Amino acid sequence: MRGTTIRRSIALIAVLLPLTAIIAGCASTDIRSQTSPDYRGYPYEKILVWIDIDDALTAHSAEDYLVKELSLRGANAVSQYSVFFAGKDYTYVERQRELDKNGIDAVLTVELTDSGATKHRTPDRVHRVRRVNPYTGRIHSYTEWTPGHIDVDAWAAFSAELIDRASGDVVWLAVARTAGDPSIGRVGFAQSVSREVVDQLIRDGIIATN
Repeated sequence: MRGTTIRRSIALIAVLLPLTAIIAGCASTDIRSQTSPDYRGYPYEKILVWIDIDDALTAHSAEDYLVKELSLRGANAVSQYSVFFAGKDYTYVERQRELDKNGIDAVLTVELTDSGATKHRTPDRVHRVRRVNPYTGRIHSYTEWTPGHIDVDAWAAFSAELIDRASGDVVWLAVARTAGDPSIGRVGFAQSVSREVVDQLIRDGIIATN
């Protein structure tokens, strides 16, 4: 039921305004994080990135962006779709084997938890205007009308977790909310969140950077 609600909200965003160029800078994101008291205290070396969004193309694009953001900061990261084949159902043991083979010591997941869009109308504006005819000196008074317009604001909520491979425990978690013009689409929102997640991980000293 929840997944259906999210898909409907996303569909509403797509209908309200057509998808245009993806510009993550058009979205603003707030993020809050916590680090587990059991965190071992030194940065992780290689991270697997997993974006949990029901649209595979959107998820893969967001994963690529998140991997790029981590790499630009000197961290070593790979996307989950480059490690796991989507057409195969992996057992727990098989997943662990693939993670070991690729030297993964932490898994970063980002999940879309809620989304929506709101509309608000700027009211019409009517005011009196007085003009002086420069030739006759006469004063003319008339009413000027400026039509209102409808603004659409879209938002999406995400949760992020960093899981320690050795223990399987969540060592870092965050919640984020991003909002902006719906024209940036789901990928734009995911990119904005990804950038903030990486920045927060660095501020919290969780990932290794060069």
